[in-house]
Amino acid sequence: MIIWNGLGFLVAIITFALLLITEYTSEALFKDESYYQTHGWPKLIAFFVAGIIMWFLGNYLNKKQGKVMIEKETGKEILFKPNHSLFFVKMEYWGPILFVVGIIFLWL
Repeated sequence: MIIWNGLGFLVAIITFALLLITEYTSEALFKDESYYQTHGWPKLIAFFVAGIIMWFLGNYLNKKQGKVMIEKETGKEILFKPNHSLFFVKMEYWGPILFVVGIIFLWL
């Protein structure tokens, strides 16, 4: 079960797309169908690029100004801010997480 808020699902989609692109690119460049599976650096590049994208995209989306609503009955102000997250982790925090995952895949 995948849990997301707002555009948080883009973390998985962009990361998966970058992994596919690096797989096809590395196999085409090195003319070896198993190159991607036997080497970790293409996965490292994909996770690093995905991490950079998530950092900037998450910061941009989650830093937007919220809307203030006033409840008629009590007169209290309620602030609605955007929340773009995947598995309860904001998009911008997926950047460092993807960096770490990329380093782990380098050693696998």
